Amino acid sequence: MKFPINEIISLLDDRLALNLAESTNKDLILEEIWDESFKQGLKKLKLEYGTSQGDEKLRALVGKKLKVAKEHIVITNGAAFANFLAMLCSCEIGDEVLTVQPNFPPTMDLIEGLGFKRKLLKLSFEEKYQLSEDALFKIISKKTKLILLVTPLNPSGTTLSREKVEKISTRLNKEYPECRLLIDETYREATYGNNKVIPTFAGFKNNIITVSSVSKSHGTPGLRVGWLYSSDDNFIKEVTTVKINTVISNSVLDEYVASQVLKNETKILQIRRIHVAKGLELTKEWVERNGNFINWIEPAAGALCCIKLRETKFSQKEIEEFYALSKQAGIQIANGEWFGETKRFFRLGFGYMKIEKLGTTLEKLTEILKKTAASQPIKLSHNK
Repeated sequence: MKFPINEIISLLDDRLALNLAESTNKDLILEEIWDESFKQGLKKLKLEYGTSQGDEKLRALVGKKLKVAKEHIVITNGAAFANFLAMLCSCEIGDEVLTVQPNFPPTMDLIEGLGFKRKLLKLSFEEKYQLSEDALFKIISKKTKLILLVTPLNPSGTTLSREKVEKISTRLNKEYPECRLLIDETYREATYGNNKVIPTFAGFKNNIITVSSVSKSHGTPGLRVGWLYSSDDNFIKEVTTVKINTVISNSVLDEYVASQVLKNETKILQIRRIHVAKGLELTKEWVERNGNFINWIEPAAGALCCIKLRETKFSQKEIEEFYALSKQAGIQIANGEWFGETKRFFRLGFGYMKIEKLGTTLEKLTEILKKTAASQPIKLSHNK
């Protein structure tokens, strides 16, 4: 078992002053959820082991949010660990896990790290990273035991329709009944302003597992609290058993704070949705002003989007200069190689920084685009 090194680790360890690489909503500060009841409960909190499936009150809050029974929920160390548990409980050595590319690096790397065979379905920027059902089923085999899809997708914020998921689920039940469908909904509640929240796929079909967390939408990635849902009682028992044998339980402190976050999430999410809507508007205006240099996929949800450096302005030489000058200017960018794309693409987070700071950072990036772009249009070959 060996996990490859991915430079996305720099988001944790090499934080630059102007962070356009981060994909979360703005960080929640503890005083936003601080009240007398929370304070008194915190003072009396016993730092004992948590429960195997996760705090019952926290599971009830998640269940209420998803409109499913708390008995079918396992609290996990973030959505990443929920994906880990789902893979480990669905597959044996020699089995296949299928997911899409581009994608969050640990999601793709985890498959082979656990000893399973990885199958990647390459999505196209030109097709707005939309999933083709036919393309998916062309690479499924009898050894495929888990399909992992992400909606909204990281790094683009594009989404899967319920109609498409229903068709995939129905075909799996008919053609590959031993294969489960895992849907990562980590960015689901990161909508813009008064936009309607995307419905969860929890409870939608019996062969669907869902995972999510409070990391991205609520702005609390430091809590490391996520959850896994499945309607299969035996699968939930197996997931709980694996959890006990790997981490024993979650941190009771994290679970206590996460419960307070969910109790106050209407206010928390409203503040962040207004903020991220302003960030999206600013980013959209920036993209339009710089259309000669860049293209993008406008996201449906999530505090992130995918930007493409145009082939007519950026060869590999100019691309490298763009990243080098951005780093020199203190601007942190999530380059496409992290996600299985090329450096021509990068993820841009617009919900993390203060709006004023985001605006000045984008203007600095404009100057870097102008400085590094080729003075004459680059002639395109068939191999771009």
